Amino acid sequence: MKKFNLQKLLESNRFTLFFSFILAVTIWVVVVTFFSTEARTTIKNVPVNVEYNAAYHNLGLEIIDMDIQTVDVTVAGPRSVIGNLTKDDIIVYPQFSNVRVAGKYDLALNAVKTSTIMEYQIESLSSYQLTARFDSVIEKTFPVEIDVSNITIPSEFMVDKIYTTPDSVTITGPEKSVSQIAKVVAKVEAQEISQTEVLPATLVMYDETETEIENTHFSYDQDEFTITVPILKEIVVPVKVEYINVPDGFNVSTLNVKFSQKEVDIAVPPRVAETMTAFTAGYIDLKTLAFDSPYVFDLTAQTGYRFLDGVTEISATISAEDISRKNVSVSEIKILNQGSQNVEILTDTIHNVEIVGKASVVEELTGDNIVAEIDMTKVSLAQGQQTVAVEIIIPSTHEAYARGTYYATIKN
Repeated sequence: MKKFNLQKLLESNRFTLFFSFILAVTIWVVVVTFFSTEARTTIKNVPVNVEYNAAYHNLGLEIIDMDIQTVDVTVAGPRSVIGNLTKDDIIVYPQFSNVRVAGKYDLALNAVKTSTIMEYQIESLSSYQLTARFDSVIEKTFPVEIDVSNITIPSEFMVDKIYTTPDSVTITGPEKSVSQIAKVVAKVEAQEISQTEVLPATLVMYDETETEIENTHFSYDQDEFTITVPILKEIVVPVKVEYINVPDGFNVSTLNVKFSQKEVDIAVPPRVAETMTAFTAGYIDLKTLAFDSPYVFDLTAQTGYRFLDGVTEISATISAEDISRKNVSVSEIKILNQGSQNVEILTDTIHNVEIVGKASVVEELTGDNIVAEIDMTKVSLAQGQQTVAVEIIIPSTHEAYARGTYYATIKN
C-alpha cells in the first residue's frame, strides 16, 4: 500500500488553490453574517393606491383610467428586516394637488412605509409618474329591462309575466360613461326550468348602438338583482262553488247551481295542475242564501292563475226550481255539554224558523221534526240571563236546512 505523504500534499498547487477558495468563501459568510447587516432589495408590483390622500373625491371626480397600475420599489435596511418585507409594507400613491376639473393629468408618485417601527428606507421607484384621466361623478336612474333568451322550458308549459326585483336601478359613475347608457338589461345564465324560479341576474348596460358598455367604474344602489320566471301549465276544468255555514248533515248537492260559464281554460303552476280537478269561483253563505239572484265572483283577484279564455268574472245562481221554503216554530230546545253548570232554558219556542230545501221534503216537515241545540262549549256563560245562538238541526233529512241565525235565552 502506498504511504500518504502530507508534506507533498501541502506543497501541491492544486491543493493550495482549492484550500484558498474554501477559506475565502468561509470568510465571506462570516463577514456577511456577523459583520455586514445592511442590504437592499426590490419589491415587485406594488399597487398604486389611488384612495390614499384622494382629495379628488371632494371635487366630485373619479379616476377613469391610468397608465400605470403597479411599480417596483427598491428598499434598503438591515438584512433581517428587508428580507421579510412584502407589498403590504409600502404604499405607493399619486399626488393629486394639481387636479381641479375633469381631464387628463400627469401625477407624481410617492411611496411611504406602512410601519414606523421597522428600520428600512425606500430608495427608489421604477416610475415616478403616471397619467390618469378624471371625470365628474353623476347618478341616473334606469328601468331594468329583462333578457331571458337563454331560458328554455318544456313544450307543455308556458311562461307568465316575467319581472325583475328591483325593477329600476340608480347607477353612479363617471359622467361621460353614465351619459352613454341607453338601457340597462338584467340577464340570467342559460338553463332549462320546469317550475317557477327566482334567478340571480347580472346587469348589462348598452349604448344607443346596442354596444355593451363596460361597468368597471359604475356602482349601483342595489347589491342583488333577480328575475322571477313564473311557469304555468294549461288545463281545462269545470267551475264550482264552495259553501260556508253548512249545517251538519245537509247535502249541498240538493241545491241546483247554474254558472255563467261551466268550465274555464286556465293556466296554473305545474304542481297545482297535477291535482286540480275543478276551479272554485268563490264561496256562498248558506245562512244568507239568495235564490235566483246571481253571485258574481271577480277572477282578477285570483293570484298565480291566468285565464286564457279572457273571462274576468263568473256568476253562480242558485235556482229556486224544486226548492221550497216555509217557516215553522221549534219547541224542542236542548243543551249540549252542560257539565256541572246549572243552566235553565227560558225560551219555550223559537218562532219563524225558515226551512229551505227540496220541495217534497220541506212540504212534509213540521216543527216537531226539528231540534234547536245550545252547545255550552261555545258559550261564555255569565251570571243571570243571557241570549245565545242556537243551531237548528233537522235529524230526519239531509235535503233541507234552516236559513238564518236564531237565538234562545238561558239563565245560570
